[in-house]
Amino acid sequence: MPIISFPASGLELQADLDDNLLKVLRRHKVPIHYSCKQGECGSCKCVLERGEVLMQDYKDTALPETQRAQGVILACCSRIKGDVQLRLVDSDDYIVHPERHLVTEVIGLRELAPEVFGLRLKIRYVDRDGEPFIFSAGQYAQLSVGTADGSFIARDFSMASTPVDAEYDDELEFHIRRTPTGAFSGLLGRGIEVGGTIFVDGPMGSSHFRPRHEGPLYAVSAGTGLAPMLSIVKTALHNGKLDRVTLYAGFKSAGEVYGREDLVALAREFRNFRAHIVVESGAGAQDRVGRVGDALLADVTDFSEAKIYLAGSPAMVEAVSAAMLERGLPPGDVHADAFYAPKPARTAAATVCSDPMDVATGQVPSRHGI
Repeated sequence: MPIISFPASGLELQADLDDNLLKVLRRHKVPIHYSCKQGECGSCKCVLERGEVLMQDYKDTALPETQRAQGVILACCSRIKGDVQLRLVDSDDYIVHPERHLVTEVIGLRELAPEVFGLRLKIRYVDRDGEPFIFSAGQYAQLSVGTADGSFIARDFSMASTPVDAEYDDELEFHIRRTPTGAFSGLLGRGIEVGGTIFVDGPMGSSHFRPRHEGPLYAVSAGTGLAPMLSIVKTALHNGKLDRVTLYAGFKSAGEVYGREDLVALAREFRNFRAHIVVESGAGAQDRVGRVGDALLADVTDFSEAKIYLAGSPAMVEAVSAAMLERGLPPGDVHADAFYAPKPARTAAATVCSDPMDVATGQVPSRHGI
């Protein structure tokens, strides 16, 4: 009889040839998450480390080829063909939403702080026969806007709104800093105005909220990195997370601070939420002085069972990530999609095209900035 083994726990199970893997695991009360049981939701993922199974009848959206190449399988669609060695995974880490193409209308453009704008979009067209646009809090999308010469400029920005806003209200919000040389951001309030059209492709990114996690959640942002952290924190709290949720929002100067009203309102509504605004220079009496990563490390000495979400400059993300690992937090509990300014020599080639459907998604390494 085939043997199903789990080296991490020392567990070994007997099965029959051609048994359904999920049924065997459920029969022996192995703690694997599952839902649809027919290859559509992707909940029952595990890693096949050795051996062979026959995978049948599953949707590509539930198990993309990139994950299949890494040995990830769906237990509900796997039939046992011999001895196998498995590793259980947190299915939250393998959440995949199909990339979508949207046409949106600008319905709001307000200045949140000097040169920082809240861009609100209404979804007017969505592919896949009008299925709702679904993403996980913390992910990002590529925004494309047409120019006078008929080309398009594209940049990546994280959603500040929650998945509920998109699914039920057909609305998306982004926080964007306008810079003098920003090909995209420089159009805010000029070429990009209320009533205009913006094309959206996404979602993308792996630094998204893990809803099954039990333990403290720390969200750390710098500048407009606050956008995805707000989405994560709001989603966690509104989904009923009872563990401690703490957000550290860092800014270089007092004039750059925004989002204070949202954070105060969340703190009033949820007793398990705390927010700290950390300003490097010129902080007001109600804010903390210094660097945002230092504030987190000064407050917390024990990160066991915690998850850390980061959004900001590469320097901040790398420094805080390294500090977390030094303190013993597993790499799988530190989540970040760092953003970079595009290299000048490649800007035009990477961001201008003749059709928004041809914009290369996920290839432009800029986010929140230009």
